[in-house]
Amino acid sequence: MKTSALMAAIVAIAAPAMAAQQIAPTAADSIWSGGTILTMNDKAMRVEAVAVADGKIMAVGKNRDVMKLKGPNTRLVDLKGQTLIPGFFDAHGHIVIGGLQALSANLLAPPDGEVNDIASLQLTLRDWVQKNAAAVEKTQLIIGFGYDNAQLKELRHPSKEELDEVSKDIPILIVHQSGHLATVNSAMLKELGYDANSKDPAGGVIQRKPGSTEPNGTLEETAFFNGAPLVLGRVGPEGMKTFAREGAKLWARFGYTTAEEGRSTPQVVAVMKQVAAEGGFDNDVNTYTDVLVDRAFIKANQSGTYTNRFRVAGAKLTIDGSPQGFTAWRDQPYYKPVGNYPVGYSGYAAASAEDVLGSVQWAAENGIQIITHSNGERASDLLISAHRAAQARFPQAKALRNVLIHGQFLREDQFDSFKSLGVIPSLFPMHTFYWGDWHLDHTVGPQAGLNISPTGWARKRGMIFSSHHDAPVAFPDSMRVLDATVTRRARGSGRIVGAEHRVDVITALKAMTIWPAFHHFEEKTKGSLEVGKLADFAVLSKDPTVVKPTTIANIKVTETIKEGKTIFRLEPGARTAAAAPDITPLLTAFGGHGAEPGEACAHDAMFRLTAVMAGGQVGR
Repeated sequence: MKTSALMAAIVAIAAPAMAAQQIAPTAADSIWSGGTILTMNDKAMRVEAVAVADGKIMAVGKNRDVMKLKGPNTRLVDLKGQTLIPGFFDAHGHIVIGGLQALSANLLAPPDGEVNDIASLQLTLRDWVQKNAAAVEKTQLIIGFGYDNAQLKELRHPSKEELDEVSKDIPILIVHQSGHLATVNSAMLKELGYDANSKDPAGGVIQRKPGSTEPNGTLEETAFFNGAPLVLGRVGPEGMKTFAREGAKLWARFGYTTAEEGRSTPQVVAVMKQVAAEGGFDNDVNTYTDVLVDRAFIKANQSGTYTNRFRVAGAKLTIDGSPQGFTAWRDQPYYKPVGNYPVGYSGYAAASAEDVLGSVQWAAENGIQIITHSNGERASDLLISAHRAAQARFPQAKALRNVLIHGQFLREDQFDSFKSLGVIPSLFPMHTFYWGDWHLDHTVGPQAGLNISPTGWARKRGMIFSSHHDAPVAFPDSMRVLDATVTRRARGSGRIVGAEHRVDVITALKAMTIWPAFHHFEEKTKGSLEVGKLADFAVLSKDPTVVKPTTIANIKVTETIKEGKTIFRLEPGARTAAAAPDITPLLTAFGGHGAEPGEACAHDAMFRLTAVMAGGQVGR
C-alpha cells in the first residue's frame, strides 16, 4: 500500500475517536459529593463523588479523582450528609389513574392518610372541598380515593346518608383502595340512575339497605365500573392528559425518574403521546398495552426507545384478580373469606385458557415482551403452561425477559418453572404492610400467608426480582416499598409476614433500581451510577443502610434529578404525600364530551376507567 493510501486509511479509522475526544466535555456540569453515595454497582457500591455532564454520568469515584473534572462553571452540589442513589425505576404502576389519586381527597388510612373512621373520612372530604372550592363549583363533583372499610373503626363502608352530610347537592364519589368498588351519595346515585327498582348488573352488586331494595350507596364491581364513567367520562381526553401529567409529577415526588402505566389501551396511549409531545413528562414513562384489545397496535407501536420521554414497551395480559378481594384464582379454597362465598370457593379466572395461551404465543412469535398479572397459584400454573408451550415453538422467546406481575400466592415449585423459562418476578411486598394481617387471618391463612410476595424464594434460586407499588392500589411511596421489602411488618398487628423472605437494604434497593431497569431492557442507561449512564438520581434524607430497619419508611425523598436536572425538590417542612392536594389543574379538565360506559370486568377497575375516559370502548 502506498504511503498516502496508508495514511488515508489510518485517518479514516481514527476519525471517529478523534472527533469524540474533541466533543467530549473537559469539565463537569455538576459534581455531587458530601454524603453517602450508593451506586448499585457491586464492583464499587460506595463512592465519594459523582460528576455529570450533558445529562450523563462522566465520573464516579473518590473525591480527589472526580474533582479533577471541576471547571470554572462546574456546580458543586453538597449533599450535606444526605444519600444519593440511582433514580427509582417504577417496576409496575399506573400513572394515569394515579393522577386522579393525586388530585382527589386522600382517604387512605394512616400512615398514608388520616382516615381511620367515618367521622375522619367526612372531615377529610369537607377539608378538601373547602380548599378546592373553585374546582368543585366548576366541576360539580367531589372525588375521594383510597378508603378501606377494613381499616375503618366501624369495619363497614360509609352510607349514602353519611356522605350526604358532606353534600346533599353535589355528587360525591369515593373509590375504595382496591379500586373494585366505590361509595356514593344520594346525588350521585340519582345521576347514575340507580334506585330501588334498579337491577344488579351482571358481575356487580348495588348494595341495598337491610330488608329493602333501596341502594345504600356502595357499588361493587360492574355496578361501579359501568356507572362511574358516565360521570368521570365528562373528563374526556383533556382531563386524562391532566391525570397523566399529575401522575408523573406524583411519581417524581417519590424519586421515580422512570414511571409506568402498567396497562393501557390504544386510546390511553394516544393521550399519553399527546402529553409527551407537549413536554408534559419530566420523567420517562413507559406503558404496556392490553394484549386482548389490539395486538396489531402493540406490534406497530412497541419501541425500545423513548420519544418525548414516552414509549410503548410491550404487551400486558391479565389472568385473575385481587388477592385481598378474594378474586385471585387459587389452587385451593380461601382460608376464611369475608363475604357470601360458597364452600370451597377459590376465586376465578379473568381470562380464558385460550386467550392466555394465544396471547403468550403471539408475543413469543412476534418478539414482543409480555408482562402478566397473575396472583393466584392456579393462574400462575396457566401462565407457566403458556410460556412453556410458546417456548417449545419459539425458544428465542426466553430472551424476551417476560415478567410475572404481583404473584401474591405462589408455590415454591413455581419459581423453578419461572427460572427455567426466564420469567422475571415483579413482586408486591407492600402487601405485607397493608394487608399482611388480612392475608394471615382471611385469604390464605397463618401458614401460607407467610409466603405472600415470596422474595426469599427468588433469591434462594439466584433470581433477580423487582418490587412495585401498583399505585394507585397503594400510594407510590418508594420508602414504603423499601421498608416492606426489608421488614415485612404488618401495619395492624406488627407481625412479621414471612421472615425468610426479608432481604437486606441493598438487595431491596436493587429491586427498585437496576433490576427493574433490566427487565425493561434499560439496564445499559439506567438503574446504577456508572460512567455513561443517565444522570438519574434520587436524594434521600438518610442512608437506609444504616438506620434502624423499622424507621426506613420515615426517610424522605428530598430531591429527584432526571438527566442532571431537578424535577422535584421537597421544600422544608413539606410532606412528600400531601393530604389535600390542590386540584386547580382540573378546572379546565372537566366539561368535555361525555363517554359511553364500556363493558366492565372485575379484575381491573382502573384500566376500565382510564380506557373509557380516554374515549375508547373496551371489549373482549
